[in-house]
Amino acid sequence: MTSTVIGAGLFRRRRVSPLQFLMLLQLKEGPKYGYEMLKVLREQFKGVWEPKTGTIYPALRSLEARGFVETEVRNGKEFYRLTEDGDTLLRRIGERLEADLRFADRYYEFVTRWMPKPIKDKIAEMLRTMADDDVWPPIFIKRFLDETMDRATKLEVLESIRKLLRLRLSVVDEMIENLEGEEN
Repeated sequence: MTSTVIGAGLFRRRRVSPLQFLMLLQLKEGPKYGYEMLKVLREQFKGVWEPKTGTIYPALRSLEARGFVETEVRNGKEFYRLTEDGDTLLRRIGERLEADLRFADRYYEFVTRWMPKPIKDKIAEMLRTMADDDVWPPIFIKRFLDETMDRATKLEVLESIRKLLRLRLSVVDEMIENLEGEEN
């Protein structure tokens, strides 16, 4: 088993921030200009986080300085393109993803085990809201809903998550049916 420094995984190994990783992922599709990437991020993270131009452009310049992206001017706009080194970096980050997800699961298992009940109650309410808003519940849910939580709260949270899972399962079933229908 490899030793992992807390927080090392995806981003620290090559000093790529989570924001820079999101931009590299967008550039995997092809060249884009900065504001175009900013709009995609704002839409994706709407209501949770609003990236600013003052953050995006320095992050892009840093990626360029390290050889992960190149800039090309077209019609007065700076377009950013993923370089071979940037593509290699993305591949390496992808290879680390499984280990990082396993670490995150164990991390949240530890946190929820030692978390005081008032905080757990507040998070239980958040989980109900997340399920109602069609936000995927955290992977630590089984450990979170432990003996410190009252039965009614557990049932309410689990019913909300079941509703969300049924919705997601119906989407998966529909996709399978469509693919099976294409075979015939």
